[in-house]
Amino acid sequence: MSRFRAYLDLVRYPLFAIPIVATLPGALIASHGRFTWRVAVALIVALFGYFAGMIKNDYFHHETDKQTNPERPLPSERLTPKQAIVPASVIYGFCVIGGFLLNLKTGLLVMGLVSISHLYNAIFKAKGILGSLTLPLGIGLLSVFGALAVSGAVPRLVWYAFAATTLYDLGTHITTTFKDISRDKELGILTTPIQIGVRPALLVSAVATVLAFAIALLPYWLEPDVQKTYIVWVVLGIIATVGTRISLYLQPNEKNGYFALKGSMVGSILFFPCLIGVQVSIVVSAAVILPLLLITLFLLKTTRQEV
Repeated sequence: MSRFRAYLDLVRYPLFAIPIVATLPGALIASHGRFTWRVAVALIVALFGYFAGMIKNDYFHHETDKQTNPERPLPSERLTPKQAIVPASVIYGFCVIGGFLLNLKTGLLVMGLVSISHLYNAIFKAKGILGSLTLPLGIGLLSVFGALAVSGAVPRLVWYAFAATTLYDLGTHITTTFKDISRDKELGILTTPIQIGVRPALLVSAVATVLAFAIALLPYWLEPDVQKTYIVWVVLGIIATVGTRISLYLQPNEKNGYFALKGSMVGSILFFPCLIGVQVSIVVSAAVILPLLLITLFLLKTTRQEV
């Protein structure tokens, strides 16, 4: 049980909703709102691929974590590096196999997503703006993956989801690096605010976030025959994001950075899947989104796990 608990901590299971909500728009738009077995497979592959990425993150940074996060499974020696890298690699392998079993395009994209995850964790995470660009690209591509997994094609609406998700996650990635900015400076870890400056980093984050919301609203005006009620989730995402980032913009410090992180997690779960609302009713989309949000908040509250 202790080893099982260590693996749960390693994958940061309270964040399970993020790959699901990032994949849902592509999968449900491609399936015309139907929850098919292909939608289920896409969500499972995305979830386990995300967990494998979390394991790889701790593997590549376990030496630094001895100083910054000594309670984590690897620096605390609850697990060895080998016990982390082997299952992560196996999971990635199964994800790739699953992708190719669905179709060729999906398999190739899964290989690309695995490469992006590996490059981010092994190299780009500590490379400033490169890290802030790489990870959001992978998260955004999950909507494309969902569409390919379901239909082998990418409907036009999915590209809105890809662009909006990527830009929102870019803004989120930059703001959340503030929660460890003093520690990162001491250890020589290069994050975007350290590389380009605090105010320029906040400006880039704000521009990316505003563009994300603007792109998500475009189908309301440009796309015929879409259900307009989906903008409810965009508005709720705006409220959650803006309400928790204002303090960071007024006083850029670690406390406000962590508050912005929590708000961005709530905003992500509300905003990433917003475009499923063009295919399903507001009641159905609420039945999908709200339980994911409530479970995430419950897990974060009860586990007190750092994210």
